[in-house]
Amino acid sequence: MTTDALTFRFGRCELDQARRSLSIDGRELKVQPLVFELLCHLVRHRERVVTKEELLEALWPRTIVVDNALQRVVSLLRNALAEAGLAEVVRTYPRHGYRFCLDGIQSATAPSPADDRLAAARAACERNDWTAACEAFAAADAQAPLASADIETWGRVAICGGQGPGAVGALERLVAQCNQAGDALGAVRATLLLVQIRTDQRQGAIARGLMQRTSRWLDGHADTVERGHFAWMSARMALTSGDAEGALAHANEACRIGRALQDADVECLGLAYRGHGLMSRGDVSEGLAQHDEAAAMIRLGGVCPWAAGWSLCVILYAARYRSDWLRAAQFAQAYEEWSLANRMPAFPGTCQLHRAAVLNVQGELDRAAAEARSAAALLAQASPWAEGDAYCVLGDVQLSIGDLEDAEASYRQAHALGWNPQPGLARLHLLTGRAADAQRGLEQALETPDFTLRERRDQVLCLLVHAAVAAGDVPRAREAMHLLDNDARRLDNESLTAMHSAAQAELALAEGRPRLAASKLRQAIRDWREVGSPVGEVEARLRLAECLLDDGDRPGAELELHAVQTTLASTAAAHRKRVEALRSRLSAA
Repeated sequence: MTTDALTFRFGRCELDQARRSLSIDGRELKVQPLVFELLCHLVRHRERVVTKEELLEALWPRTIVVDNALQRVVSLLRNALAEAGLAEVVRTYPRHGYRFCLDGIQSATAPSPADDRLAAARAACERNDWTAACEAFAAADAQAPLASADIETWGRVAICGGQGPGAVGALERLVAQCNQAGDALGAVRATLLLVQIRTDQRQGAIARGLMQRTSRWLDGHADTVERGHFAWMSARMALTSGDAEGALAHANEACRIGRALQDADVECLGLAYRGHGLMSRGDVSEGLAQHDEAAAMIRLGGVCPWAAGWSLCVILYAARYRSDWLRAAQFAQAYEEWSLANRMPAFPGTCQLHRAAVLNVQGELDRAAAEARSAAALLAQASPWAEGDAYCVLGDVQLSIGDLEDAEASYRQAHALGWNPQPGLARLHLLTGRAADAQRGLEQALETPDFTLRERRDQVLCLLVHAAVAAGDVPRAREAMHLLDNDARRLDNESLTAMHSAAQAELALAEGRPRLAASKLRQAIRDWREVGSPVGEVEARLRLAECLLDDGDRPGAELELHAVQTTLASTAAAHRKRVEALRSRLSAA
């Protein structure tokens, strides 16, 4: 047996380790990375029974996994080989392990030195080292033009690693070659990769032109995988432009095609954007159901790594922008577990930014600040369109820490990069006694045709109640509350209901109803505790202490202040002046 072989042929199958492909009668099968690695390991060591311990270390090095993880991967491998009538070649030896039992396997030889760079690129892809893969692909392409499959892989890896511009030349060359050869679908695949790169680089006009060209190549090609990918990409672009109905139509098409072709990647991406589109138009519960199904597909297997990672990032994004922090935290944990299981880098690019926002809400402020700064540096190169968002998150974290000057600098930088810094900037203005500025900024945010602000409308309205009351404009606070109450179906998670309760309390105090205000603030505290957000809880407890003290309940105010100064002390730094004022009032009482 040749143990350093790159290609094995058995039955109707060909296993190419370098290209990471398993083919039956020349048709490539889609298999998960762990399934592919298991098959390679068993075939390379087919002369013996491979122990479970060896396989666990090979597939999940230095990682503890659940007991049935290996059994599940073996089952998926048998299902894949069943198509070639080889399901039984992976034999189980009880209490020992597994063996690949098939005679007549032919092994190819190791690559020649001329193929070293390409082999290095493929090996880097296998271990998800995207930077090394991009460098090796570029070097190999300079030595000799890459094959179309390798260029597509390079494009996908470059997008994942934030190095898309480096693959543009090769992808454009591939599009021209495919077009000349009459390979319309090949041209579509390469062009859709270019669309993603151009979109991430804030080159919307170029991306739209590429999509138009892609639609022409798809004429006459109904219900193909390529049309499914075109559909979800169209949904993404429609959402960016604020066209929720158009996004929903495209996402529905992706789901339909994915199911018709039994293509899990297309269906999963379609579900992710269908959920996003439904929530954008106000159908929150139905949208959440789509995201739950997409996440279930990923957990159950069958979705390729890049499609799974992209879908999870979309789901995490939607939870974050709706302030559904409990859900965001759960999906962040699921993303991390999935990344570990698939040996993928956890939280690249914008996903790292979403995690920073979650960490901020959870009160892990130092980690949140480090993640936000790291994300800003990465996004400046990989996805400039989102760099401003990174500075908004960093400003929010600095606000929680109490670094008000740094927070204002971050919000200003976000604005300079084309990102609206609300509602974080309004919170800063309220903390620094500039209620009129806060109200003015929030009013402008409600009128701005910005898709990120539309998705945060409920947060903006809740904060507008606070700002209007602080500015002495109680009638406007009532109007804002009326808008919130008339769309209560959107207040469907604990974070939003906590914000709503706090806004109701602020209006009740302005109207001279301290008992009602105290009741609403206690509800806000319960909701923030359910979310696991000391940042939200400390604000509600401080306001409750002030409310109780104004109403003559000195013991109640002392209890709330004690909670702030003990269990919540690490997240109370932004409110030093309020804490000192309360202590002074209690001492004088």
